[in-house]
Amino acid sequence: MTVRALFIVVMILSASMSLAQVEADSTSVIDPEAAQARVTSARQAASKDRHEEAAGEFIEALNHDARLVAVVVDELAYQKLWREDAEKAIFYFRRYLARHPGKANREARKGLATALSWSGRRGEAVALYRELLAEDPTDKGVQLGLGRSLIWDNRLAEGYDVLREIETEVPDTERVHRETGRFLLTVLDEYDPHLDVRFDAIHDSDDLDIKRLDGRGRTNVGSVLLEGGLAYAWYRQPNQPNLSAPRFRFGAVAPLHHRWTLHAYGWVEKFSSHGEESTFGEIDWTRLGGDAWLTFIATPRLRLDLGGSSQHLDTYQALASKIHYETGSLSADYRFHRNWMLSAAGQLSDFSDGNARRRGFGALKWRREGTWSINLGPTFLYMDHDLAYPGGYWSPKWVRNGSIALGLKRSWDRWVLHLDGSIGQEQELGSDSLTVGGAAGRLGYRVSPGWLIHAGGGYSRSRFSSASGYSRTAINVGARALF
Repeated sequence: MTVRALFIVVMILSASMSLAQVEADSTSVIDPEAAQARVTSARQAASKDRHEEAAGEFIEALNHDARLVAVVVDELAYQKLWREDAEKAIFYFRRYLARHPGKANREARKGLATALSWSGRRGEAVALYRELLAEDPTDKGVQLGLGRSLIWDNRLAEGYDVLREIETEVPDTERVHRETGRFLLTVLDEYDPHLDVRFDAIHDSDDLDIKRLDGRGRTNVGSVLLEGGLAYAWYRQPNQPNLSAPRFRFGAVAPLHHRWTLHAYGWVEKFSSHGEESTFGEIDWTRLGGDAWLTFIATPRLRLDLGGSSQHLDTYQALASKIHYETGSLSADYRFHRNWMLSAAGQLSDFSDGNARRRGFGALKWRREGTWSINLGPTFLYMDHDLAYPGGYWSPKWVRNGSIALGLKRSWDRWVLHLDGSIGQEQELGSDSLTVGGAAGRLGYRVSPGWLIHAGGGYSRSRFSSASGYSRTAINVGARALF
């Protein structure tokens, strides 16, 4: 026998022995009784909405008897889904469906569609929801999922039409009708709809008044949401000329990947004192500005945003001096528990007058969903500048703010109410600490299927409230629409 032939024989015998050992090991760990006990425990935990515990018990059951994959892995997938781990839910739903092909497993396919939607794979979710709806056009739960996925994929008109069909065809006594109405109310109140018109009136305690009328329109090209808008601002302050500032705005929201989304906006604006000079000189300035950020959903519980912007400062002296600043920022939101979130952000800004600013933010929030949605927790703000008060804007050497913030939200069939408040301490270098805080509220009413009107106002004593470091009072009214 040649050396080569001997080597081949040895390798074959070695592989056979290894396979036999693996099979023996696999057989030795199978424990059907222990596996069934874990399944029972998992189902009990699931019935009490203890989803993390239930998922762990199902996994332990599979460790005791892998043959249960075809029996319980869909239940494991749902526990991962309700625990908001959509990526793992997709894996387990697909694993289950690979063993149960065909249209009979509708519930598992519906679960998969939900998981795809929640994970950001909106195109795949829409395709699967359409397939399910074609099989059973009377399934309004699937239709609701399709409408939500289309809205989340920036296909506003398609999603709105699908959801309005539910509201039109289903009696308002049924749960799916109420869920659809609540979702559309949230979209009109908090999302970027087709039309957004708003008027703000702001008064700072240095007697600067700013009024701003802002209109924005949006449409989609595929999954990209395009935006264009016009705004006009009026500035008034004693012993200063009237100042006007028209602005043209354009931008887009573009999903780059199911984990990555780009938001990019730019504008051109002109500040003019109509030939009159302010105390600080003539104001006649046309400038370009912008704001962009890239969102990365690193894990189901961790969101990162990397951004940059170019902004002006809302004071007469800064506008006369044509001061602007460019900022780079990084922020993170980490939900380490179903009801707890830790947020942090940092900014570095360079000013056109040679100044530089560093700003930090941190917050711990406790959140509870219910009739009243509650967000409560401490917040911390820090800011310092290279140049203290070079002129034109509030720029202390350093300042710190520690507060307790509370946010409340309540929705009814047509009404939605937001209330926010904070109280804390703020200290600037060389000054005593101050008690600071604020309160704000907004009330919205869905006057027709596609229209929401809203009004609100608030007051903030913190010097972070304005570019001049003065307290601020504001009121606003507006209308938002889907077509």
